[in-house]
This record gives sequence, C-alpha cells and structure tokens, in this order.
Amino acid sequence: MKRQNSYWKLTKSPFYSFVFTLPLFGIYEVMTLFLSRDQLLSLRNGADALFRQFLGMFGIWGPYVLSILFIIGFMIAFLWQKAKFRGTSVRGDYLIKMLLEGSAWGILLYVTLRYAPNLLMLPSGKMISQQIVLAIGAGLYEEMLFRVLIINGSLGLMKIIFRWPKLWRLTVAILISACLFSAFHFIGVFGETYKLSTFIYRGFAGILLGTLYVARGFGITAYAHMFYDFIVVFNLTTL
Repeated sequence: MKRQNSYWKLTKSPFYSFVFTLPLFGIYEVMTLFLSRDQLLSLRNGADALFRQFLGMFGIWGPYVLSILFIIGFMIAFLWQKAKFRGTSVRGDYLIKMLLEGSAWGILLYVTLRYAPNLLMLPSGKMISQQIVLAIGAGLYEEMLFRVLIINGSLGLMKIIFRWPKLWRLTVAILISACLFSAFHFIGVFGETYKLSTFIYRGFAGILLGTLYVARGFGITAYAHMFYDFIVVFNLTTL
C-alpha cells in the first residue's frame, strides 16, 4: 500500500474524522432530545450551547444554517480526500482501529490527569444517562470549537501576520487553544469558581488534546476526550 494511503495518513484526514464521528453526532442529538425535553439548553454541553446561541441569531433559519454548514463541511472534506488521496472509499478495519486508538488515548489521558480526573468534565446531569450525553457532547463540540476552529483559525491568522516557522505557529496555536479551553470552564452562569491551579491544570489538559489533534486529527481526539469522560463518569458512579 502506498505510504500516502496508510492508516496513519488516511485516519488523520477530515473525511475519515467526519465519517468516524458522524454516529456520535446522531446519538448525541437523539439522546439529548429524549432525555431533556424541558431542559434542552441546560443539559447540552457548554460548547454545543454556544453554537446553538450563535445560530439563534439567524432566527427560525438557525437549524437550517447548522445543516447547511454540516453539508458544506462534508463536501469540502470529501473533495479534499478525493484530490489528495485519489479515493473516497472508507475502510471498515480502519474505523475499528480508530475506535481502539481513540480509547487508548482516552485511557492514557486519564492516567496522565489521574490526580484531577474530573477537570475536563464536571458531570451536571442527575442520571448517568444524562452524564453520558454530556460526555459525548464534550468530546464532539469542545474538540470542534477549541481544536478544529481555534487552532486552525490561529494558524491561519499567524500565517498572514507573522513569518514564523510552522512549528512555532503550531506551538502558539495549541497554547492559545489550551488557554481558551481552560478559561471557558469558568465563564457563564454554570461556570466554576476560578482557581489558578485549576486553570493551569486544565490548560495542561488542553495542550495534550491540542497536540493529539495536530498529530492525529479531529476524530481520534474527539473519541479520546469522550472515553476520558466515560472513565470519569464510571468512577464517580461507582464510588
């Protein structure tokens, strides 16, 4: 098999990330509607709520805007995959390997952050089913916002403004993403009380996730974050 079509190359691509996470988006939306009919906004993951509030600016067209953006994103990923790898077929064995890899990274992330295992997720749902929904939402929407959008957005701006080497730009983009990711948890009505130690530790978690995103793409990182949160939920419910 050609090097460019290897597991490590293909599974990092936006197309594979899209296909890999598509079932999670569906499960999250269905479970959210089913579990929180009267408290839809409060039970949604915080990053998801930000997306929804932004789309609310479009009034009744908000849901359609989300769908249109989703379709546009898929088409861009599809065309990019076709142009770069000369093919858009999805290998089932690669998806299984991605699932195993994502769970392995999630376990490693938990082991690394074991002294503060709830820093990425502070479950607010009363039932374990609600906590699972929030765990899926955190993996999807927090990674979409802080890794995909902020890291790539920062890289794009720095490429225009500065003439730095790529490694420097990647490092700064990951740090910006990590700081915003940490600060995000202290903002709003449901935000935590600010503590410098918590901010630093969660920022460190953001650096780990940002580095994983740059190395392995959105799909693997989203699953790693989600599996980490699953471990947290399991530990909290079995104490």
